[in-house]
Amino acid sequence: MMVDIKKVTSLLQEVVSSSRVTDRDFDLIPYSRDLSPAEQKIPTHVVMPETPEEIQAILKIANDQDVPVYIRGGGTSHWDGFLPQEPGIMLDLGRMNKVLEINDRDLVATVQPNCTWAKLDQELRKQGLTYLCSEAGGPAMTIGGSVMKAGGGPHSTAKFGFHGNQDIVTLEMVLPNGDIVETGSAAWPSAGKFKRQCLGPDLAGMFIGAEGILGVCTELTVRIRPATDISERLTATMKTLDDVIEFGHFINRHVGDEYMQGIYLWVDPSAPEVFFLMMDIFGYEQEIVDHRKKKIIEKLNELGGEIGDRAPADDYFGRMLTGLTGLFTAGVWHFFGSGSLRIDDIPFVYKTWKEELLEKRGYTKAGFGGQILPRDWLAFMVTNYREPEEWQELVKMADEIDEIILSGPVVPYGIGGKDGLRRFVAERDTGYYRLLKTLKKTLDPKNILQRGIFIPQEDLK
Repeated sequence: MMVDIKKVTSLLQEVVSSSRVTDRDFDLIPYSRDLSPAEQKIPTHVVMPETPEEIQAILKIANDQDVPVYIRGGGTSHWDGFLPQEPGIMLDLGRMNKVLEINDRDLVATVQPNCTWAKLDQELRKQGLTYLCSEAGGPAMTIGGSVMKAGGGPHSTAKFGFHGNQDIVTLEMVLPNGDIVETGSAAWPSAGKFKRQCLGPDLAGMFIGAEGILGVCTELTVRIRPATDISERLTATMKTLDDVIEFGHFINRHVGDEYMQGIYLWVDPSAPEVFFLMMDIFGYEQEIVDHRKKKIIEKLNELGGEIGDRAPADDYFGRMLTGLTGLFTAGVWHFFGSGSLRIDDIPFVYKTWKEELLEKRGYTKAGFGGQILPRDWLAFMVTNYREPEEWQELVKMADEIDEIILSGPVVPYGIGGKDGLRRFVAERDTGYYRLLKTLKKTLDPKNILQRGIFIPQEDLK
């Protein structure tokens, strides 16, 4: 169906001021790419709402005109997560970026979706509090985007897990039909925002990781913690991947009292047998941190690890907390061959990286990395490449690697559209996928929201 661009523009201008909606090519082109190699996809409109009520009205227009709506936060998805899969409206949430409340008694903070981790942490630090952001993109990432993707990164995930595991307390969502829904304790009119799982099913979990296909997030309440000035970091080089695995199990054995808040594994393609760990030790008391550091060093020594200078860990985790990491500085970035897996299954991903990528294909620009999570692991391959010279080769190669990885014991995350991992989910046609399609059809019968993201349009007919 063709979009009547001028008619939709006029309707949108009745909802927001003319300065907050555009259909001009010059304005639309910057919205046509994300951080992935996904092909350019230009929206028909960009509209910048400021309230849930404006979003309700925009979704009504979209339903009436049968025009899809795509949700953009900070624009840094690496999986074709918000680009318009067909002509449609880009909902830019950039103006919904406020810290709404910090409750230092219940230890929760309420924010709008495009508030960045940096902005939240800056306000929290004034009160001696913090969130302990774990995103790989650092605090420049938006909170709504992180949570709707169920994302995370190397910092704090060894102790607290990814966003959505336990730190999301309540959500406010605008459904595709315009209904506003609050989850957790916020759903009870006379209560407040203090508890996630109560009043029956955990509806927040239905939206976390759904990449916006079931609703637009307009408000989040997250768990916060006292800040600590105590900082202990380590680096170590391990002789074998088996030693890394044993070390990972050692850290994870202390359930609920993990020795560290973050562990990052890196294997450089120039030295594929060198396993480099950077570690961030957690604690509120120096004596506790010293004890944990002692136990960690004892285990590293037992496994034959070589303790190194802490400076690289200070630099890495410091940048994780204060700005973008070096991942984004050397060119176009791609993250592939990745997913969640058991700690003991890490050799499967490492072997694929080494044999299929480095040796068979001779591609030596992609490194292998991983992050320890509570009782599991995230593994990945990451590269910087040149456009347009290397684009076609990279896309073909990454697709082949994803096919191998996702046919093994690895669960994908960050599904996205046709240039993401969507087809791998659709091909398996699991009960999980069929239930998700049922939910989508029920909440969004016209498939207005994020059309083609996560679920192909043809699978909903």
